[in-house]
Amino acid sequence: MNLRKIFVLPALAILAASSLSSCLGNDDDSADYAEWIAKNEKYLTDKEAETDDSGKKVYERIVPSWCPGAYVLATWHNDRSKTEGNLVPMDNSTVDVIYECSYVDGTMIDKSYSNTTYGDSVYRCMPNENIVGFWTMLTHMHVGDSVTCVIPSNAGYGASGSVIPYSTLIYHMKLKRIHAYETPSKK
Repeated sequence: MNLRKIFVLPALAILAASSLSSCLGNDDDSADYAEWIAKNEKYLTDKEAETDDSGKKVYERIVPSWCPGAYVLATWHNDRSKTEGNLVPMDNSTVDVIYECSYVDGTMIDKSYSNTTYGDSVYRCMPNENIVGFWTMLTHMHVGDSVTCVIPSNAGYGASGSVIPYSTLIYHMKLKRIHAYETPSKK
């Protein structure tokens, strides 16, 4: 047995054990974020219950068929009857979108406005390369749609990621174009 295998196997075992304990919830730190979780859940509940002057709900709940435990809340900023004939991206389409993302307290997290590679402020991606909530929203938009999307933590980054754990995310986004409309391969 060579020396490399002697060191690699124990390292892999330690890594697997630590991953398993995380999956089993042994590292649950939600108690550390109890106040933040409560603030985010209240924001989400308030947005889902919000109505306009006529009593109509402001936000629509969108549930992806492929992930029934997840959902997003969306309020449209354009007349959707004017975009209903436009293309809607598939999971593996390449899209150009402009967005900004913030926490429920208004703190800005990220925005596409500094991007210039694919055009002014454009983020180019495939919907299925993003968090579940962003993916869900993109595949429910027509080209030209503009929306505010509220993404619960379980459809965002959950307890990990590059944001504060257990965060509800607010995205303001506009689908500019579908750069490449791909179709699933036939098998």
